[in-house]
Amino acid sequence: MGERPIPVALVDARERELRSGPLAARLPPPGGAEGRNLRRWLVQMLVAEALVEQEAAALGLPAAVSGSPPAVNGPAAGGLTLPAALRSGGVAAALLVAMPLARAVRTALTAGLRVPEEEIRAYYDRNLDRFTRPEVRYVTWPGGDPLGPVRRGELPSALEDAVFRARPGEVAGPLPGSGGPWTLRVDRVVPGGIRPYRAVRAEIAAELGAVAADRAFAAWLDRRHAERVRLAPGYEHPADPRHPDATHHH
Repeated sequence: MGERPIPVALVDARERELRSGPLAARLPPPGGAEGRNLRRWLVQMLVAEALVEQEAAALGLPAAVSGSPPAVNGPAAGGLTLPAALRSGGVAAALLVAMPLARAVRTALTAGLRVPEEEIRAYYDRNLDRFTRPEVRYVTWPGGDPLGPVRRGELPSALEDAVFRARPGEVAGPLPGSGGPWTLRVDRVVPGGIRPYRAVRAEIAAELGAVAADRAFAAWLDRRHAERVRLAPGYEHPADPRHPDATHHH
């Protein structure tokens, strides 16, 4: 990798670390095709870590970065999800979860990244269901014991219709329900509605900005890999069809 080699001994050490960890039982046995692909994956991670370390040095970032990741969604938030891995690629997503220095490099590389206002507004318009609060009704049994807050879809249809027609202080029922007739009093109504754009704009901008930053970091990592990395035969990416253990075909 440039002038910095990744020796086989380092791959061996990382594999031993994994096989002695809490998820060892989930790993493929060594020696077989899947075991060799695990080692290829470890090479991808070790190379990516080295690229991050080189970039951090070039940016003047401290080698030892500590602290919590930023409070955003996605890999950089410290939680790896399938959508995040599909969006930014498994190596980049795993790196952002496991390596604080990678998160620092991501932040530095994407400091000027801004999501256009029209994209933020378009996301809001396409996803109004995310920003719609359902009407909530607080109901009690005739004796005064609370049933709790109820929303549409949580009661049998006839009883639900009666409860949501009733005004505060009115009684719905008796109507058929599980265990016998139900009679409920509506004590309080919290109206539903769509949260206005201005109230959620910052939340949407942060979420879309995090997604864009993850993608930009993954694209940067791909470019650096293409520029600087030369893999020895047998250590290609697990999905590379050129090695004999490849199982990923199109």
